[in-house]
Amino acid sequence: MRLRTYLVKRSIQTVITLFVFLVILFAIFRLMPGDPTRLFTVPGQPEEARNEICVSFGLCKRVPTEGNAYETGFDTGVDGPYSIHAYFNDTNGNSEIAHFSHTKMKSYSITDPVKIQLISFDQQDTWKYRPGETITITVWVLPQEINNTTVTTELQDEFGVRLPSSSKSMIRNGSTNNFTVTYTAPSAGVYIVNITANDTSVSTEDYVHVGFSINDWQSVNPYRIGTFELVEDEFESYQQTDRSAYLAVSVISSAGSLNNIDIKIRIPPPIIAIQDRVAIHPDEVVTRSILEQFGSYFVNMLTFNLGNSFLTGRPIVDEMSVRIGPTILLFGTSTIISYILGILIGAVIAWRRGSKLELGTIVVTLFFYAMPVFWLALVLLWIFAVNINLFPLAGMGGFDTENNVPLTGLDYAADVLWHMALPLTTLVAISLAGSILLMRSNMLEVMGEDYVTTAKAKGLKERSVVYKHAARNALLPVVTALAISIGFTISGGVLTETVFSWPGMGSYLVSRTLAQDFPAVQGAFFILAIITIIANMVADILYAYLDPRVRL
Repeated sequence: MRLRTYLVKRSIQTVITLFVFLVILFAIFRLMPGDPTRLFTVPGQPEEARNEICVSFGLCKRVPTEGNAYETGFDTGVDGPYSIHAYFNDTNGNSEIAHFSHTKMKSYSITDPVKIQLISFDQQDTWKYRPGETITITVWVLPQEINNTTVTTELQDEFGVRLPSSSKSMIRNGSTNNFTVTYTAPSAGVYIVNITANDTSVSTEDYVHVGFSINDWQSVNPYRIGTFELVEDEFESYQQTDRSAYLAVSVISSAGSLNNIDIKIRIPPPIIAIQDRVAIHPDEVVTRSILEQFGSYFVNMLTFNLGNSFLTGRPIVDEMSVRIGPTILLFGTSTIISYILGILIGAVIAWRRGSKLELGTIVVTLFFYAMPVFWLALVLLWIFAVNINLFPLAGMGGFDTENNVPLTGLDYAADVLWHMALPLTTLVAISLAGSILLMRSNMLEVMGEDYVTTAKAKGLKERSVVYKHAARNALLPVVTALAISIGFTISGGVLTETVFSWPGMGSYLVSRTLAQDFPAVQGAFFILAIITIIANMVADILYAYLDPRVRL
């Protein structure tokens, strides 16, 4: 079988294996009894927060709500009235325009001597006026001396151009702080009222700009323009933050379905700028079906879109990218070193079976193998870091602590290797016995084969018989064990990383498991599965290289 054919078949097997793995991982979390999001909700949490958790899990999705409501947001970085023009369009080609206004009031300081605190219109909704109607505006003023206060107004169009004969003085209502003025509504559009309050006792004035709109509402239907009608008189706008606002409108068309609503928002004068928006149906959160959940989950996994951490909110890929490197460096290096030494030493002691070398090697390696990893790590730290002060206590290095600058080039590599010396020694000492005994066992089995006897009978050198004939075939099970070990280096070693404060995947995986950060745990296991599958594929290819009897 050719290598290309083997790789194609193995790739198919890999896809099937990944699919089964993802199904199991999906079932562990998604199909557990009860609501999985309960682990991440707290009593009294708002419905929006619970919905967001459900969406982030992939258990729910956002869909446009049914009905006549449409909404959009817009920027409000400037104080004053924003002129809003909504262009209604239906599927039969009908189009009309409605005018609205949103005012962002300015904030006051407690030390301001004069404040225009409240402005109201006789119509609670300032968009309900028709041309020719009388508009009554009431202002509540907070000066230092009310009897010395005068309030004047001026009417402008939305571009800031003053209308003729629109400057008026507001009339005080008895002994109150309220002042009133009336205007006759001109033609349809958005208008701005400039209000100025002057306290002559302190020679200080305050001014604000507010807006209202006039529409050509039909007389028989108060809030209908052409074929379009506002549902339940609904138009709403309010400030969400200091720099953003929300706009909602409910509208229907008697001639067809509503196609879209284009919104043009003019920033308060003297700024000349327009924000273009499209009002859309607001979203609602609905539960996905099991098939939808798995489809979204499967695609995200295959595209390495592992989601965001529930603990930090950061992308899982970004968090793991800074931890996989240190783990692979430490545990990958220790795995390779321990297997190289294990193969060499195991072959030698098997060939010299029954010697003192074999006995001594087995005793020493099993001594370290039986020792708890944290105990050996602490002993090495106490001897070489505390007493002798030959190696650092913790960390990965790569930073000049004296000058407080990061290291680069060879200095960086040397510092990392210096910090890695003790944890690397710990891991090699712990894992060396396994590779030595595995290689020894395989060598003893191979040494009884006919081809080894034939090689000896030919008079070949001992080194050639050991390494070219016996050891090469004894490597096959060792290669499999090595491939699996390389796959599991991604998970790191929790105890080793904890004792030496090594910033790797082991401590990350445990901390996120305890914090119930499921996306982080899921992503780590997925990466582990991929590396394990690839490592086993490489092991199969090495089989064919090491043993001529194996054909791919």
